[in-house]
Amino acid sequence: MSEVEQSFDSQRKKIVEYLEQEGKGNKDVIWAYENIKEPPYKFANTDISKILNGRDVKYTKSIKWFITFLVKYFDLD
Repeated sequence: MSEVEQSFDSQRKKIVEYLEQEGKGNKDVIWAYENIKEPPYKFANTDISKILNGRDVKYTKSIKWFITFLVKYFDLD
């Protein structure tokens, strides 16, 4: 895993930890995403769950955008 991928993976883990602490879940993330007008990338709900769980995630431009969006949305930076 490259340094950039490690950085995004640690951000993903930070998001998951935050969700657990706040009693939030995938539905909250899906709601946040669905309320963006014209998002640059389209994700299915199953994709969002897969990303948060870190299953077979290749850190493509769209995944990086999504993780960055969540960090800003939940004010974790």
